[in-house]
Order: sequence, then structure tokens, then C-alpha cells
Amino acid sequence: MADTGRQEPVEDAQEVLEADAPSLAVAPAVVPVRVAWAVGPESFSRYARMLQPLAVGLMDEFIELTVMCQIVDDESPMCTPCETIPCPCRGWLGYRRSSIERIGENVRRWKADLIHAIDASAADLARRVAADQNLPYIVGGFDLADARRLRDIAAGAAMLLPASQPIADALAAHGMDKRRIRLLRPGVYNVRHATCFQELGNSMAVVAGGPLENFHTFDAVLRCFAELTARKFDCVFFVIGSGPCEKKLRQQARKLNLGQRITFIDALPAEQLARIFRDADIYITPAPQRAVDMQSLLAMAAGVPVLAAAGKNANDFLRDGETVMGFTCGDYAELTVKLLAMLDDRASARALAENALEYIRRNHSAAANVTALASMYREVLEGKEMA
Repeated sequence: MADTGRQEPVEDAQEVLEADAPSLAVAPAVVPVRVAWAVGPESFSRYARMLQPLAVGLMDEFIELTVMCQIVDDESPMCTPCETIPCPCRGWLGYRRSSIERIGENVRRWKADLIHAIDASAADLARRVAADQNLPYIVGGFDLADARRLRDIAAGAAMLLPASQPIADALAAHGMDKRRIRLLRPGVYNVRHATCFQELGNSMAVVAGGPLENFHTFDAVLRCFAELTARKFDCVFFVIGSGPCEKKLRQQARKLNLGQRITFIDALPAEQLARIFRDADIYITPAPQRAVDMQSLLAMAAGVPVLAAAGKNANDFLRDGETVMGFTCGDYAELTVKLLAMLDDRASARALAENALEYIRRNHSAAANVTALASMYREVLEGKEMA
């Protein structure tokens, strides 16, 4: 065909590129959620090893935090970049209306979407600030006694977050709506392998801890320590805790001639406990506890085998024969037999500690804790919008 000299119009190069390029879907922007944590005066020391990784992890989930708490200095008590809203001490008659209004003004200025009481000690503060600002609120539970306490204080909470299955069951038994109860086990960092009996040639460190409220339960521990001393076991002993029985227990330790082998240490913040457990070989919890036993959980996470008193308690992670070795509370003879078994068969003790670590990885992962809580926050806010 003859060339007529005519040229076809040339398409714009940009149009050609756009036509040939695959269509790229633009991901919707994630809207940050702003949550105000209400934290009781003792909650930081009790739950620091859970709260610090939780606060840091939530930042990656586009959750922005502020903390309502009593503070001593200008820094966040969690050592994280969270803004802090100072709160007054709760009086005998509760919080003053003027105090709630001042706190509420700060919460409004910060543009919070949701209030979260970390535990029952902050439930009343969360409830009142949420009512003042017309915000939803949720409440955590770390004690079996919370079931009765929260029945009235948290009646309007969007969610209740028990830290163990026994606490969840107790909440349901006290008439709380099961649809609002969401299990949120505390998440903690854990070592990779058991750490007990590693330093050959050093004395074995046996630690017992908990509230020093019942002389009988800790007396059984002291008598067990005395028996090991009489049998020439190379051990050093520590008792961590405080309470009304401390003076009497110190006197009993002297009567049992434990002398320089035993050290009494006041109740410690979780951060310091974690350092102690790095050097421990065995941990004993002498009595079942109605609150979540963070000391035992941290010992397990540190790779230390645990001996735990059997009985009704709030701790579903203390599983006899699986994560801990159980014994009858106050039974000195049984405790002695089982502690000797751990010392004589260190391979079995290490295997128990490894089992406990595997359980923690499955049920108390810090990362899983973050993901679950972030999802719950968004679920509460989506429910509010649909209402």
C-alpha cells in the first residue's frame, strides 16, 4: 500500500503507561484509637512486666495511650512515651466531683475514644470519667474478689477483661453478662530455655514468695529449708514478700537455725523480681492466691521450675504436673519430698521448666496480648458507632 504521508495520532506516553500498568488498590488509612488507661496506685508495681511491653506494642497497632494515675514526678511511671494525666488520691467517700471534672477536661483535650481501667482498683475512676465525657469504658480483673466488686462498679462497662479463666467464671457466676466477658491473659516476655542449675559450683538458690499473711503456710517452707540444711544440701534461701506474719516468720527462721542461709526481702516491683529470677533455681509459691500470681508467672517466664500449693486460686497457668509441681498447702513433709526430688533430679526439674515456657508461649505471649487488646478496643468503638 502506498504511503499517503498521513500519521496516526500518537497517544500520550503517560496515558499508555497508566493503561498498561496493573491497577493498584489503595489501602484504607488506619484510624488511630486513643485510649486513656486508668491505673490504680499499686498496679504499676504489680503488673509492670505486662504493662510496659503492652504499651510499646500497642503503638505498632495504631493505639495511642495516655495514662490516668497518681504520679510522683513528671515522667510516665511505665517508662514509655505516654502522656500522663495526674489523678488525686481517692478519699473515703470516693473522688470529688471537681477532681473528675479536671481529669475529664484533660481527657477531652487529649481526644480520648475509650477509657480502660487496668484492674478493679481503677474501675470507679474509669466509670466516673467515662460518664463525665460520655465515653465507653472497659475494666480488667485480676482477682477472684473482683467478681463481687465489679458487679456494681462496672455494671455499665462495655467489656470486662478477666486475666484468667477462674476469674471469668466468677464474673459470670455473679451475674455479669457473658457476652461482655473477654478473657485477656497477661502477656510477658520469656526466655528461650530453662535457666535453673546452670552455674556449677554455686549454691542453689531457692526462692519462696507471696503475701506473708498466713504463718502456717510459710512456716512449712521454713521447716523444709531447715530440713535441707540438716541434710547438707548446698542451698541459699530467699523469702520475698511482706505482711503481718513477717516478724514471726523471721523469729521462726532463727529458731530453725537457718542463720546466714536465708534472706528476707520486702515485696518487690515486678521489674526487680525479674532480675532475681534470673539467678534463681527453684521458686515456691506456698499458698494458693485469689489474685493473679504474677510472681509465679514471672518465675516460669524466667525458666525457673515452680512448686505451687494446690487449692482454689485465680491462676489457671499453675497446672500440676504440666507447668508446676503441686503440693498440699502447709504440708511440710510433702513439700520437702518434692523439693528434694527437684534437687536430686535436675533433668526432670528442667523439663518441667521447659514445659512451663512452652505453655507461656502459647497462652501468655506479649505479642498476642497486644493484638488481642487492640482488636477489643476497636470492637468496642465499632459497637458504639452501630448503636
